[in-house]
Amino acid sequence: MSIHPIEFRYGTKEMKAIWEEDFRLRCLFRVEAALARAEEELGMIPPGAAAEIAAAAQSTLPQRAKEIEDEIGHDMMATVLALAEESPQFGEWIHLGATSNDILDTATGLQIKASLDILEPKLKALLSLLLEKALANKSLVCAGRTHGQIAVPTTYGLRFAIWASEVGRHIERLQQLRPRAAVGKMSGAVGTQAAYGERGMEIQTLVMQHLGLAEVDVSNQVVQRDRHAELVCWMALVASTLDKIFVEMRTL
Repeated sequence: MSIHPIEFRYGTKEMKAIWEEDFRLRCLFRVEAALARAEEELGMIPPGAAAEIAAAAQSTLPQRAKEIEDEIGHDMMATVLALAEESPQFGEWIHLGATSNDILDTATGLQIKASLDILEPKLKALLSLLLEKALANKSLVCAGRTHGQIAVPTTYGLRFAIWASEVGRHIERLQQLRPRAAVGKMSGAVGTQAAYGERGMEIQTLVMQHLGLAEVDVSNQVVQRDRHAELVCWMALVASTLDKIFVEMRTL
């Protein structure tokens, strides 16, 4: 049963798909595969292990991870065990050195990146449309309003230009916050990377390169949540602008 309007009515299919449980589990599999790839490149796990684990990440069904979680009550261990079932020769090397949130928070970074990859081109398309309308209507006069009352004349072009300027700033903010929000980490249980040995920084860099994510500069067990809060605040700003545009269109 849906518990939020975005889940069943207002969210787009492409965005809802990113935040469904199956997609998230696929992201967890991808992160584990990227970790194995990095560790094999650094000589920490046997040759061939990364390829088998990567294949397991493709073949393992999210449903299997859910079944195991129902049995053991631990989401991350269920992910590891589900992958290990599909990695008969090298399953013991899955998750080497990692803490749960190395995988969980990096998977969230993948979901955020996928979401922003949808939102940015849509905002750019909206900006182009608003600029086009601003130029086309720059001389078309309409009633200006203050406090909801008709005031001195303005133009439709100016209205569109104001909206375009605001959307443009949101795009700038998105490009600035993307490397802070679409991030991952491999810093271990307390942030020291101790379980990775002397190659911890190299592992983190390689994993994020393989996944196309930025890496945190420093963290403890989790990616610090100010990064996610900034993204939520940005989404609220965009939503406020869209609401403003729609309300003002009704009163033009």
